[in-house]
Amino acid sequence: MKKKEGSKVDLKKEQDKKMTLQLAFRAILLIISILVVVFLMFSLIEYVPMPREYVMNMTYKEYANVLYKYEIMMYPSRAEVTYVGPEQERIGVGVVTDPWNLNFGSVPMGGSYSRYVDLTNIGEKDAKVIFRVYGNITPFVGFSKDNFILHPKESISVKITFKSSDEVGNYTGRIDRIVKIPKYDFLYSFW
Repeated sequence: MKKKEGSKVDLKKEQDKKMTLQLAFRAILLIISILVVVFLMFSLIEYVPMPREYVMNMTYKEYANVLYKYEIMMYPSRAEVTYVGPEQERIGVGVVTDPWNLNFGSVPMGGSYSRYVDLTNIGEKDAKVIFRVYGNITPFVGFSKDNFILHPKESISVKITFKSSDEVGNYTGRIDRIVKIPKYDFLYSFW
């Protein structure tokens, strides 16, 4: 009789031990899953630091994290909003044609002026193209296309428009064209 009770106790202890190991395994699996999700969230967030100063000329910069390579082209940008009244016989229009900046020149109040950026993906992988605007020019700048995928060998022309405010003044800042390229093919499914 004691042997039967002892075997029942041993069986119960073994079942408890097995259940404890299963719970520990599930807890470890849950912790690893949470860490992977947190890692992916932080890696997938497009963090581009705010500029401390604006560039004077077109400037190129590269950086990478664990999952992506980033190529950033920084363009100086400015516009002067001018008053145009009926009493003016002549209207001065300032247009800048330098390809290395996105200077919109002199724009009459309520008017707009556009520049174009031509892009070609010369790489062998898809690339995500994102535009960011900094400075007091930000609310007045718009893009014909933003946050899009550019396939290998594909070309596109993006229209960048400054739509002036109703206030005369100088508006300056920087426009960044950010190209995001995954280091691993499985990341394309997150786009």
